[in-house]
Amino acid sequence: MNSFSAALDDFLQAAMAVKVGSSQQFSKEILPTDESENRNWKQAVRYLESQGRVVSVATEHCKTGVFCADGVDAHGNLIGWGIENQTPLLVLVQNIGLPFHSLCPVAPNTTEQGLKLKPHHTMAVLVGTKKNGWGNVMYIPSGAFSLMIADTSGIQYGQSAFEGACAMRNKNDDIFAFRIDQNAQRFITSIASLDLPTPEFSAIHDAILKTIAYNKAYVPAYGHGKLYIRPSVCGLSGGLGIIVPDVFLITIEVAAFGDYLPPSIRVEARIDIARPSTGSNKIAPNYGGSYRIKHGVKARGFDDYLSFDASGNAEEVATCAAGFLDHNGVYIFPPVRDEIDQKPRNILPSITRKSTIELLQSMGKSIEIRDVHHSELSSMQCMFTMGNAVGVLYVSEICLKTDENDEGEKIIYASDTAKKEIIALKDAIYSARVGEFAGKEDWVQKIQ
Repeated sequence: MNSFSAALDDFLQAAMAVKVGSSQQFSKEILPTDESENRNWKQAVRYLESQGRVVSVATEHCKTGVFCADGVDAHGNLIGWGIENQTPLLVLVQNIGLPFHSLCPVAPNTTEQGLKLKPHHTMAVLVGTKKNGWGNVMYIPSGAFSLMIADTSGIQYGQSAFEGACAMRNKNDDIFAFRIDQNAQRFITSIASLDLPTPEFSAIHDAILKTIAYNKAYVPAYGHGKLYIRPSVCGLSGGLGIIVPDVFLITIEVAAFGDYLPPSIRVEARIDIARPSTGSNKIAPNYGGSYRIKHGVKARGFDDYLSFDASGNAEEVATCAAGFLDHNGVYIFPPVRDEIDQKPRNILPSITRKSTIELLQSMGKSIEIRDVHHSELSSMQCMFTMGNAVGVLYVSEICLKTDENDEGEKIIYASDTAKKEIIALKDAIYSARVGEFAGKEDWVQKIQ
């Protein structure tokens, strides 16, 4: 047995001793030198993955850890995943207690619309148990877990929640993450609403930033899109009864994308549809019921729908906050819970909405936060939507309907003045996201 094989064998023996769910790491310098050792390397990687273990490799150029699944060449240099011709310095094996299969990264396509998750470089993983709470964050290759479907509460009962954050490049090619502290805190609030233990704020906040840093190559060039960051949580057991799961999981993944939607959208305003009572948290059950509705809306030629509360007041579109501009130049925002009163409200506290309001105030614009009844829609100058993926988007047309079979009242928003206002607002949000809006530089964090 040569030196590489002997070292790897010792390494595997140490790894096999790790208990399921342990965050302990074992390391040993391994420098393959020939093709036979390369075959051993590949076999070791596949074996470790089949056992729920993940291999990461540190190199001279990236000592914090890059990932390899394609082995090494005859000269001992890494092969694949954008790390050609680098000599591995250190190999780490981490047992995450779940079957996991890594995937080779795929170059992002920022010309297609919509969010489409593809294999990227790195994802963050945090495994928790009912007995011990949350463990340590681990950074592993982009990939997929194998789950027991019938016993996964996140699938059977929708015990899952998620977030949406973004990172962008500025003109100097610097990368900035936008208001990650706000996303981390809202994510923790959603986790608590599912009766799962809440992780430390710093753990989630830092994990999001590190995941962005590990995936810097996937942040589109300035003016060509964003890197979408998706933290998720779900129960991994308890699917055969509504009980606190024994094991739960947080992952953080990313997706690069260009334009999410066209410059303006058409909205079907449905008086018969209201947000669920859990709507103030970003949890999966809030969105499952919208699939059938959106399918019908799109079949009728619209892009999204606007919901209303029991009193007929506007709430939000399916995935974005809603705002209005009246003919006096006043920006009006339907209120979220505890914002103006104690009335139960089921609108998600959108971070882009909050940022938009704060930017408008700094620009000296008139703001009102109040209920907007459906009878007021035709008297507004325009409507717009706000969200992490879309930024700010102009609504060109609304069709106000009592149900899906109603022909409805068509409302066209065609004011050039209003369009210019919303475009200026969209540009302001964009500027803030890349750290260029004066006075709001603390909203972003530069990724090193």
